[in-house]
Amino acid sequence: MAEEFILTRDIIQDHSERMLNIKKYYPYFKLTENAFTQFAGGRFEELDMGYILMAVLRFFIEENNFRENDVTYEEYKAFMHGIYRRDFAIALDSDEEAEVTSYIFDKIKNDGKPFAYTYFDPADKKRKTVRMKLIDSRIKEDVICYYITSDAIEFYLDTKEIKDESSISVAQVLLGKMIAASNFRGGIEVIKRINSEVSRLKARKNEVLNILSYDVFEGAKAYEDFVNTGMRWFEDEQKLFAKNMELVKEAVKRIESYEGDDLGKKDTAREIFYLEAELKKAVNKHSELLAACTDLQIKADEIIEGAKYSKLRRSFNFKDALRTMMDDGDSTALQYMITPILSLNTKKQFSLCLIDELLMAKPAAEEKGEKIKEDKETVEYIYEDEVEERRISHNYVEIIRVLLEKLSRCQIGEGFDLKSFNFDLAGIFDGIYSNGDYYSMLVHMCQKKRYDIDEVAVDTDTFFEADLKEASKGMSDLAFELSFDNEEKVVIKDIFEISNIYFKRV
Repeated sequence: MAEEFILTRDIIQDHSERMLNIKKYYPYFKLTENAFTQFAGGRFEELDMGYILMAVLRFFIEENNFRENDVTYEEYKAFMHGIYRRDFAIALDSDEEAEVTSYIFDKIKNDGKPFAYTYFDPADKKRKTVRMKLIDSRIKEDVICYYITSDAIEFYLDTKEIKDESSISVAQVLLGKMIAASNFRGGIEVIKRINSEVSRLKARKNEVLNILSYDVFEGAKAYEDFVNTGMRWFEDEQKLFAKNMELVKEAVKRIESYEGDDLGKKDTAREIFYLEAELKKAVNKHSELLAACTDLQIKADEIIEGAKYSKLRRSFNFKDALRTMMDDGDSTALQYMITPILSLNTKKQFSLCLIDELLMAKPAAEEKGEKIKEDKETVEYIYEDEVEERRISHNYVEIIRVLLEKLSRCQIGEGFDLKSFNFDLAGIFDGIYSNGDYYSMLVHMCQKKRYDIDEVAVDTDTFFEADLKEASKGMSDLAFELSFDNEEKVVIKDIFEISNIYFKRV
């Protein structure tokens, strides 16, 4: 009978609290249900409202709480612009993007109304309505600004164990919002969560130290991970602790100056003082964690340094041996270090009697040199790439000489085109159109639009100018320019065509 009474009581008394805990999840499923199916004829069904909602909440947490900035609609719009292109890889024109961005924002705000659902409370025997908002607004300097609510932060916090940021910092942001909203009972639960996280980090610190004691490599990895996910946020966490302590002190002042119902005042005051005591306990635990992590850092550095030294040393470590003897209070082991030094083999020293022999020794009357046979032949090796380079340079020089001779017969301001030059080359060189060196020479020549053989004789910048210098020996006062006609093509052997080039003497 007693068990049945307890069961019934738990079902009835706990139902209302369970419904209040469910409320923070209700908007998510309300928003993701057929979010884009009926909007704009289903053109945006590839978008995922669940992912977008979590991204927007994270964006508001970053701006409102970490940077302490209010968010305008334009800033939200700029954030959504990156979401469409980076995460969904869809290209929207400006009108489509403005339309879908406005639609999503109105859905998350629920058109300014709270999300609400009704449930039956068996304790009071009546139906009740639960309401919550994700994003709320306020007017600041004649501009509408938006901010995330504490319910939305709590929902985001419950959906993921935060690794990238400090979960203690995020929990303290939620605590600050709850204190500002006079939700002191909920703040107590958040502080308990903070204390649990601090205890977890202290336990993790001991685990890291244990790993370092038997495996330095794995321990170093665990230590680095612990530093990146725990220790790096201490300064920000301490600032948030101080900020929340100030909020609690203000709440204490308000309750002391409150002139209202005595029973309500007592309940609220009890919750505030309990909250203050729990927060002080959290601050003390956090300070202990900081001291423990500092100790971990010192010990980890000593262990890692000792491991490096033991890996690198090549001989007996006298310092370690001396430290061991001092710890044991026994110096008998010194004989094993001193005896090898005292028993050196002195018989292998240099004999002084040999000095006289060194002084009396006579050098040879003359040094005999090595005879070198004059009939030795010097072999010069020529590699294949050198043969190719000599051939290419020779062909370039011969073709350039024809070009310069043809230019020298022109008056200043006159010239000819590639067709005329090809005709002259064909009459001089057999198979010129099948010679690849000719076309490569044209490519090198077209790197510049003007050449002066007097300037080239002083300084050369390209391979073509080096061959031009060789071909122009004995010439002077000759310069020419190149111009290109991309529309007129020169057909070669009915196989391929190149753009026509005009050579003009200047």
